[in-house]
Amino acid sequence: MSYVVNLLRGVAIGLANIIPGVSGGTMALILGIYQRLITAIGNLGPRTVTSLFRGKAAFIEEMKRIDIVFLGTLGVGALGAIVAVARLMTYLLENQHDPTYGFFFGLVLVSVVVPYRMIKRKGVGAVISCLVAIALVVGLTLAMSGEDKLASAQKKAALKAAAARVEGAARPAVETVPRDPKNMLFFFVAGAIAISAMILPGISGSFMLLLMGVYFDVLACINGRQLVMLAIFAAGCGVGLVLFTKLLKVLLERFHDATMAFLLGLVVGSLYAIWPFKSFGMAGGKRVDMDNILPASFGTNEMLTLAAVVAGCVIVGIFVWIEVRQERVTT
Repeated sequence: MSYVVNLLRGVAIGLANIIPGVSGGTMALILGIYQRLITAIGNLGPRTVTSLFRGKAAFIEEMKRIDIVFLGTLGVGALGAIVAVARLMTYLLENQHDPTYGFFFGLVLVSVVVPYRMIKRKGVGAVISCLVAIALVVGLTLAMSGEDKLASAQKKAALKAAAARVEGAARPAVETVPRDPKNMLFFFVAGAIAISAMILPGISGSFMLLLMGVYFDVLACINGRQLVMLAIFAAGCGVGLVLFTKLLKVLLERFHDATMAFLLGLVVGSLYAIWPFKSFGMAGGKRVDMDNILPASFGTNEMLTLAAVVAGCVIVGIFVWIEVRQERVTT
C-alpha cells in the first residue's frame, strides 16, 4: 500500500512541476514527505558509488540507506505524471488559466497547515524565520518587472524562431557560448544554484537562472548542442543537489523548528507567485504572465476561479482532517 501512496505522491510532485510558480519542493512539503526526501537525497554520495564494487550485500544495504524504493516510486510517479498530463495541463493553462491557478492556489493555501503542525515550538525565532522566507520569495518574484518577464519570453521565442529558420543549415542555429575557463566555472556554479533553488519550496530554478543572466546561454547550448557546456552545467546541478540536500538535512536535524518555519514561509510566499489573476502579454503566440492584479469585474471566469480555489481548499482540508484524526486514534 505504501508503494501506491508514494507513487501518487510522485504524481502530485510531477503535476506541481508543470505549473509555473508551484515547485516540487512545495508539494513535497505539504505532502509531509519533504524531510524524508531531503534525507534520502542527502545520503547519496561516494559510498553509494563504491557499494557497486563491494558485493551484493553491501549494495543492498546501501540501497536501503538511501531509501531507494521511496525515491524510485516518487520518481516514477512524477515522471509518469509529467509525460501523461503535460498536454492537458498545457491546454488548461492556455485556455483556463485563472481557474487552473485558482485550484493550485487553494491547494497550497490550506496545505500551509501541514508544515505549521511540524513546528514543535512556535516562538519568536520561528516567526522571524518564517517572515524572512516570505520576504525572500516575494522579493525574488518582484525582482523582475512584468515588462522584463515579457521581454525575456520574447527573446526566448526569437531564439527558437531563429533556430527553426536555420535548421539544417551548415552554420550553428544559435550563437556559440564561449568555452573559456571563467565561463565554464560560471556555468558550474549556476547549475548548483539553480538546482538548490528547485529543492526549496516556492523558488523557481529557471527564474534564478534568469536573475543570474545565464538562462538564455543554457538555451543556446541546448539549441547548439554544446555538449561540453551542458555537461558542466549538469555536473554543477549534481554537486549542488547532493551538497545542498546534505546542508538541509543537517539544518532539519539540528535546527528543526527554525528550518521548518523557514520552509513554511517559502510556501506562504509562493501564494503570491500563484495568485490566479494576472496581467499578461504574448510572446511567440503564447501567454506570458506579468503582474498580479485584482479582477475588474466578477463574471464567469472569476466565478470558476473562485470555485476552483474552494475545491482545492476542500480536497486538502479533507486529507488534513483524516491525518489529524488518525494521529488522535493512534495516540
